[in-house]
Amino acid sequence: MKISIVTPVRNGRQFIRDTVESILAQQGDFELEYIVCDGQSTDGTLEILAEYPQCRVISRKDGGPFHAINYGMSLATGEIGAWLNADDIYLPGTLAKVADYFRTHPAINWLYGNCPIIDENGREIRRPITLYKELIGFRYSRNMLLCENFVNQPATFWRMSLWRDLGGLNSVYKAAWDYELWLKMAQKGPAAHLHTDLAAFRRHAGSISENFFEKQFAEELAISRQYGNRIHGAIHAFNAWKIVTAYKILS
Repeated sequence: MKISIVTPVRNGRQFIRDTVESILAQQGDFELEYIVCDGQSTDGTLEILAEYPQCRVISRKDGGPFHAINYGMSLATGEIGAWLNADDIYLPGTLAKVADYFRTHPAINWLYGNCPIIDENGREIRRPITLYKELIGFRYSRNMLLCENFVNQPATFWRMSLWRDLGGLNSVYKAAWDYELWLKMAQKGPAAHLHTDLAAFRRHAGSISENFFEKQFAEELAISRQYGNRIHGAIHAFNAWKIVTAYKILS
């Protein structure tokens, strides 16, 4: 089984080495294809990437992360796909677990796992938020997903046939394109939840999630209303207010 991972990056020198090494260190019964789509970095990111000949690095002007991800996925030749942002990491054994699950569950087209939150130094933070998401997403439910996004992007994988069928990410959204992708995938069939930590999501001063979380949750609410009904939208609105308030307090 071949797994294709795409990393979008622009000026990601601070964490790109951790991200790349977490992917290249993966071992198991699978073939790895790793594509890094760089948006013409000027901070030394390309020099770091040049140290890893196992990566296919493409540096070109793009319209942002979603364009880079879509472009990278268009080049992918694997059966399984995912993207990992240039500040997040995979945990040891992740790709082996993912490959084994897809291999033994041919009817499953996408899956998600657990995803601790880490800080700039790799230390786990915001454990209550992680536990909350693990609780509400313990058993996959499309109705629950319409009410609140419990799927962690760094810990989500899919069959590339599903990705191609859906047409990739929607560039209309600037912060919540992953949530719309989950709901489009949900229309095609249920996800599996691997009850294990697969990745770590990094929050830091320069991250999109740290600086644009209000925009992210506003977009998620609009997407929920698009794909769900009035009840989904009302519950999602309350949950968005609750989470934004919590994040403001934590920030």
